[in-house]
Amino acid sequence: MELGADGVLMNTAIAGATHSVQMATAMKHAVIAGRLAYLAGRIPKKMYASASSPVDGLITQR
Repeated sequence: MELGADGVLMNTAIAGATHSVQMATAMKHAVIAGRLAYLAGRIPKKMYASASSPVDGLITQR
């Protein structure tokens, strides 16, 4: 069911676009990007949050 629904949504976007070939190409790239992201793997889960950017050199308000 899910693949069928996804196919209908994909067809609707492509068929309704002003430039359907460009939309189909964009959707193709989106699918490829999603697959590459999945294969790259997620970052490890952490028990507690931590800043992902350094805080050194930031201007703070006092």
